[in-house]
Amino acid sequence: MHCISILLLIALTNITNAYTHRTNKTCTVKASGTNSTDDAPAIRAAFVECGHDGKVVFAPTTYHINSILNISGLSNVDIDIQGKLLWSTNIPYWLNHSLPVGYQNQSTAFILSGNRVRLNGHGLGTLDGNGDAWYEWIRQQPNTSNYPGRPHQITFAGLTDSLVKGVRFIRSQMWTMSIIHSRDTVFEDIFVNNTGNRVSSSNTDGADTIYSTNLLFRNWTVHNGDDSISFKANSTNMTLRDSHFYNGLGIAIGSIGQYKGAFETVENIYVENVEFSNTLHAFYVKTWTDDQNGYPPNGGGGGRGYAEGMRLRNLTATGLRGAAFSISQCTRFSGAPGVGNCTNSQFQVRDVEIEGLRGTTKSARVASLQCSAVAPCMDVAIEGVDLKFANGTAAGSYLCGNVGEKRGWECTGKVCEGGSATGEC
Repeated sequence: MHCISILLLIALTNITNAYTHRTNKTCTVKASGTNSTDDAPAIRAAFVECGHDGKVVFAPTTYHINSILNISGLSNVDIDIQGKLLWSTNIPYWLNHSLPVGYQNQSTAFILSGNRVRLNGHGLGTLDGNGDAWYEWIRQQPNTSNYPGRPHQITFAGLTDSLVKGVRFIRSQMWTMSIIHSRDTVFEDIFVNNTGNRVSSSNTDGADTIYSTNLLFRNWTVHNGDDSISFKANSTNMTLRDSHFYNGLGIAIGSIGQYKGAFETVENIYVENVEFSNTLHAFYVKTWTDDQNGYPPNGGGGGRGYAEGMRLRNLTATGLRGAAFSISQCTRFSGAPGVGNCTNSQFQVRDVEIEGLRGTTKSARVASLQCSAVAPCMDVAIEGVDLKFANGTAAGSYLCGNVGEKRGWECTGKVCEGGSATGEC
């Protein structure tokens, strides 16, 4: 294992054993028992009373969340979720009242922040976004990507020295979990299923990190229709281990470079022992061009910076739908203004190493790397690949443009240059 990741894993694992017996007050939230009564006020009151050196318990019942939750400033608190938190389907309310996340003009239904927070669902505690209503509604809108006000299920904002464990996230309204301005925290034994019961879900990322450092993701299972997990702007020292992703797009870096003139980075991403089933990619990077077209969340461009130090080991795939490894520096979302030059991004991708990628694929493309001519991709290593079609034939296509310092592979053809939000033309 990479030495940085060993130190990070040891440090973050210690969090799971720290501060476990220092609470002195317990508040059990009383559920109303009816969806016509909002349980959010009772939840807010419990955290006011027991959010410092205390414990907040959600009983094994259903809590109806009909209004926003902003639970901030917690300190040394245990949150024990034994039941279900179920969000209402009052779409006009959420569109008009969801809380700003602080990036890409995104918003959320629930903010949770603090220091030494231990949230445990014991494998049963559930946050249910009632997403079927959202998935059906968004299909009727002209903008089906990042609709203003459509909320993330939960945002961990300024979460430090904390643990989120054993929680189930079901049918999130949009992104499941955004993590911003957070550090030194473990997210483990997490289950996400954003599969729609009636229509397919869209833009239901498993998790997105922003302006955060020293986070460990361990033993995740994600069923969704978008990024399995995405490391966005200023995500550093991230470790992802022992996880299984189904049907989405795979592990993403970005999108990034969306804010004109802003300098953003992604550094030291370590991934090991991850399985992909019917995902589009295993790993992909997406940056905006140097041309600004519109504004976030669906427009933008002109950002600068770099993504470097990305190490991926022991990846297993079953039925990949696209290139196992993809880079697109021409991000374009549905409904966005037209993109310009697909090779003029000032954001550089460099120092990437994929070692050990095996399994089955439906695509001939092992790699599809569409990099910037202004800041070419550098030092890209792909080694230990054993990807085959169902008939046993090896996949052997490596398409590239503007890639320097290749290790373990050679280009077999020219890559497509064109707008994309999912890593390939």
